[in-house]
Amino acid sequence: MKSRLAHWFAWWVALVLLWQLFVNTFAAPEVTAGLMAAAVAATAAEIVRGQGLIHFRPQLRWLLRARKLPLAVIVDCRVVIGALWRRLGRRQPMKGTFTAFPFVSGGDDAEAAARRALYATAISLTPNTFVVGIDRENDIMLVHQLVPTNPARASDLI
Repeated sequence: MKSRLAHWFAWWVALVLLWQLFVNTFAAPEVTAGLMAAAVAATAAEIVRGQGLIHFRPQLRWLLRARKLPLAVIVDCRVVIGALWRRLGRRQPMKGTFTAFPFVSGGDDAEAAARRALYATAISLTPNTFVVGIDRENDIMLVHQLVPTNPARASDLI
């Protein structure tokens, strides 16, 4: 029971902090809404975790690799804004592409699942590239890019 409460509380604190980061105000109605929303979300997260169906074990050291992600987002914003300008301002055609590139997907363990999820999320945070799926049998990640570039570059950033 203590473990469940500790996990719930950890979720709640993290979600309250995330809420405050998003709303960027300490107005009483916003803080109250954040506290309540975080409680509901923490309860849902703990119910799901308690089922034991999802195994997710990220490594703290992986966060160090994510330090390059903000720059990648800024660079990709430039790429997408340039494409938007070429399409709307100059009426040039745009053609997105699907690309598959090598990605060691790992096994069924919790750490491999966390790695796949975090890589897919981090790559998809960059505006130009979206992860469509991971083929675990062939160790390939399929991505869609609005402006064709080297998708492996995105995975190198994390």
